[in-house]
Parts: sequence; structure tokens; C-alpha cells
Amino acid sequence: MTESQKNQIFEMRRMGYTYKHIATTLSLQEGTVKSYYLRTAKRGYISTIEPIPASLCKQCSKIIEQVPKRKKRLFCSKTCRQKWWNSHLFLVDRSSKALYHYTCPTCGKPFTSYGNAKRTYCSHGCYITSRYYTETSDGR
Repeated sequence: MTESQKNQIFEMRRMGYTYKHIATTLSLQEGTVKSYYLRTAKRGYISTIEPIPASLCKQCSKIIEQVPKRKKRLFCSKTCRQKWWNSHLFLVDRSSKALYHYTCPTCGKPFTSYGNAKRTYCSHGCYITSRYYTETSDGR
């Protein structure tokens, strides 16, 4: 490994590149890059603790403080997350595994339910009609 490759490893790690990306770029083995970087850090030549940059909320663009060693947060609150996903429904993967096909017992129409395997009626109106407006056979 040449001196220029060693310097490039430090610079690319500082910029946030992964060991695999660095190894591919420099035509080295991933294990070689990782072990070299960690060995030099252990000897105290470089610091491995990199500050986590603050990120912005996808919905409102507020600054989000990231917690070290945790999954990166994309939204500042639950409200922002819901607003963003409601406005980006085309990104939701509605695969056939979560689609259920039924026939409504009240009106007889076929309907599809996404993500709810226990749904019985096609609408709230059909549920109310079935529950309260049908005659019972025992005369109550």
C-alpha cells in the first residue's frame, strides 16, 4: 500500500465513505483497508470518533440532533412523519402479500383490504346496517 493510498483512506473515511467503497475505489481488499484504518486509530495517529452531522427533517426542514450509535432519524416528530408519508403515498410498496379479497356479507360487493386480514365489511355503513337494522328470527 502506497503513501498516497493511505492518505486517501483517511480522507475518504473522514468524508463518510464505507470500507467497501474505499477498497473498490483504490483497488484494495476491504479487509486490508479496514484493518489498516483501525490499527492506525488504535495507535493514536487518527481519531475514529467522527462527529455525526446534524440532519434536516424531510417534512419541515428543522434540524434534527442525531444520537450516536442509533439509527439515523429522518423526521423531527411523528406528526411530520405522517404528513410526509400521506403526501408521498406513491412510495408505499403495496405488494400482493398484504392485499386481501373479500365479499361484503351485507351488500354482496367484492372489496379489497390492504393490510387488514380480519376485515369483514366493505364500509362502516354496511357494518351498521348489518348490526342494527336486520330483523332477528327470535322476535326481539
